Amino acid sequence: MLIRFPSLALGLVACICGCDRSSSPSPGDEPSASRALSAPVAASVHHAGPVVVSLVVDQLAAWVLSERLPKLPKDGGFARLAREGTYVRDMRYAYSATDTAPGHAALYTGGVPRESGVWANEVFDASSHAAAPIVQDGATKLVFSDVKAFVGASTQILRVDTVADRFRAAHPGAIIVSLSLKDRGAVFGGGKKPTATLWYDRSLDRFVTSTAFASSMPGWATSLAVPKAVRAQPWTPLDSEWVGQNAATVDSQNGEALLGSKAPVFPHDIAHAADPARAFIASPYGDDALFGLAIAALDAYRDSPGPKLLAVSLSSNDYVGHAYGPDSWEAWDELRRLDASLGKFFSALDARFGSDGWSAILAGDHGVTTLPEAAREVPGARAWCSQSDAGADRWQRPCGSVGRLDRTALSAELSIAAETALHRKGLIVGLLDPYIYLSAEARALGPVERKRLMDALVAALRKHTEIDRVIDTSTLAATCPAESDETVDALVCRSYVPGRAGDLYIVTKAGSFVDAEVEKGKGTSHGTPWLFDRSVPLLVRAPHRSAPGRVVETPTSFRAFARSLSTLLGVEPSVSEAVGAVDLTKADQ
Repeated sequence: MLIRFPSLALGLVACICGCDRSSSPSPGDEPSASRALSAPVAASVHHAGPVVVSLVVDQLAAWVLSERLPKLPKDGGFARLAREGTYVRDMRYAYSATDTAPGHAALYTGGVPRESGVWANEVFDASSHAAAPIVQDGATKLVFSDVKAFVGASTQILRVDTVADRFRAAHPGAIIVSLSLKDRGAVFGGGKKPTATLWYDRSLDRFVTSTAFASSMPGWATSLAVPKAVRAQPWTPLDSEWVGQNAATVDSQNGEALLGSKAPVFPHDIAHAADPARAFIASPYGDDALFGLAIAALDAYRDSPGPKLLAVSLSSNDYVGHAYGPDSWEAWDELRRLDASLGKFFSALDARFGSDGWSAILAGDHGVTTLPEAAREVPGARAWCSQSDAGADRWQRPCGSVGRLDRTALSAELSIAAETALHRKGLIVGLLDPYIYLSAEARALGPVERKRLMDALVAALRKHTEIDRVIDTSTLAATCPAESDETVDALVCRSYVPGRAGDLYIVTKAGSFVDAEVEKGKGTSHGTPWLFDRSVPLLVRAPHRSAPGRVVETPTSFRAFARSLSTLLGVEPSVSEAVGAVDLTKADQ
């Protein structure tokens, strides 16, 4: 169903941030990246081929943007995208493991985890049994000032090509740049042969790349690689009055992470935090650093022949959401600041390529749920529960009790249960949400002993009221149901990669989750099959293609992102995109 969004049909006003001057920092206080976005640049009118920007806002849930977009300034970036393009309110992932790596892989390949091969954020190392990023590649090294003896990342986990790979094959001279605070947020947007793929390494407190993509850092990124200047100012609300009017919680809500500070309350002194790098990524300054790199890349390659793809994964929204929850003052200010930065970024694109000279596509990679403490203590944090039809909430948001599961304690419980059942140690490797991994010895058990082990593990897990179901992945269908089947079993089937993913799949009750351990016992998470985690927004701006101001209410497959991006880049869609995927660059789709 298509409807118009009349409140977005307003022109831009003078203040890009759409904020009260009395509550916003003076120009001299703005981070250097923000000033770069505002700097005037003579438009380049002779660029060749399309200029396409793909944006992924990490942890941007459909329910969050649907409720908050009308409250954001009409001159912000989100309003501009909706006004000048198509806004899909409910783009749905067709799998249950709604996390960053599977989400980015799905967006940039058009495939569910079973197709892409990317089933989780982390995996267990076969020899050490230590958790490692799923994109980690032992055959590569990190690259920053020079090549160091640190393991790098690559796209080697992928079973299929990305949109960028097909773009490179069709246009060998294309410029492809992918940026993120996370390696798993960067590598899929750039594909196997990017011009540059960069991400932030917290342990090194700098942006890096990998020998999978380059032997040195690009020159345009050198001065921005260490982002200390960006986070020099304390994080204060852009508009305290606006945040206070909209946030349901108090500034210091129980359950929020401290991140090295004395209290989870504004102002946050990033530069002087116990761990500045950690505090930096969980603040809007992470976005500022990425936008600074994005502008530097555009300027470096602006006059290069051939088409251009700039993929930016904005990770700060995820880190902020994990630490403070989606209803916090910090989450509201992060969205407001991101909206203002997007507006400035789009103006910078206008200045360089003309307003009709670039296209953009924006989506979230997964959703988020409310802090358990806010759910218990703040009625306004779950406003949908006071509605007469709360039981039929569009996004399956819960109204009952919710909680977080302690991953370490749960792993220990499972080890004890396994040892008690079979009188052997070492049968459990561990828990990496949402999977329980068995050891090679446990996987080699005969049918009788395996059943005894599985029964013991399921019984131990089902004692926790936060868990809805436990699925033995060996019982999943060899061929998953059609995407129209949104049952939990079908969603889990599409999340599972046979022979590589775990042995038991934990399905938590709606609103409960395994602690992400941003700070133990604090914060919130995602990764469930419920719609508040599976549904994200999609916005497509394609001048002279997509109908401006169009809003799509009908639930839409996540494959629409890759399908539309392929069209914007002028490349043929993949098989997964071509089958049933909507192309939102066309006015009649």
